[in-house]
Amino acid sequence: MLREIIFNNRTSNALKKSTAISHGILFMFFLQISTVYADGSRDLNFDLFKAAKNGDSEQVINLLEQGASVKARNRFGNSAFLYAVKGGFFELAVYLFDQGSDLNLINTKGENALMFASRSGDFKLTKYLINNRAEINIYSLKNITALTEAVYGGHFEIAQLLLQHGANVDVVDNTGKTALIYAAANGNLELIKLLLPKTGNINQKYGHELTTLMWASGYGHIDVVTFLLDAGADVNLQDDRGRSALMMASEKGYTDVVETLIEYNAESGLKDNEGKTAHDLAAGT
Repeated sequence: MLREIIFNNRTSNALKKSTAISHGILFMFFLQISTVYADGSRDLNFDLFKAAKNGDSEQVINLLEQGASVKARNRFGNSAFLYAVKGGFFELAVYLFDQGSDLNLINTKGENALMFASRSGDFKLTKYLINNRAEINIYSLKNITALTEAVYGGHFEIAQLLLQHGANVDVVDNTGKTALIYAAANGNLELIKLLLPKTGNINQKYGHELTTLMWASGYGHIDVVTFLLDAGADVNLQDDRGRSALMMASEKGYTDVVETLIEYNAESGLKDNEGKTAHDLAAGT
């Protein structure tokens, strides 16, 4: 079974990613797939994947009775169970789990059933998986977790459920974003209110030294900007290009955000790495 080996180091309360996958484990993974097909059951297993994708429970049962393997995986590392979860077929997923499917199986992208259910916003399936001891903090190869998926999709109840069961809110993905950053970029104030108390530092800088306030300002989410400022966000921090939240809002023409940032003492005279101020960026110079 393919396993993901994660080494996580915290810096300034933010989780930094360092993921390594053993070549030996990858070899064993592909060997396992080859072995499944070597016994002559390839066609049955192929049909099993197709039936699970389509949510065809009757066909799945028939194929298993004929000798298809519930543990079979295709070249993408997906099993019938993963396809059932991905398709939102609850009863079929439960049946396959009862037949011996691995709840925490991960595919070649490092994705598991909990990520699929969280991504699609399927609360019933997510809760079922958690109640049956799904691992909450498994990381994909992009360092995405089930919580990241839920927040990115705007699925509040699922994000709340995951946090109640120990989801790590500070995971930084390969693009330098956390769940809180995704909530800010999407302008989801409800999710920000849920996530912020779980984070260690509202002014934490992530990819390209961007803060949550910068992301919200750059996308013009005035309600989020105001909330973050009231919660103590530093209005004058600058990213690796020397740009502040005010510069980002000015460049995009978000007048209401600019006015609010100035009300909270944003410095209009700050210069970025090219010597430009917020006024310069607003004028397009």
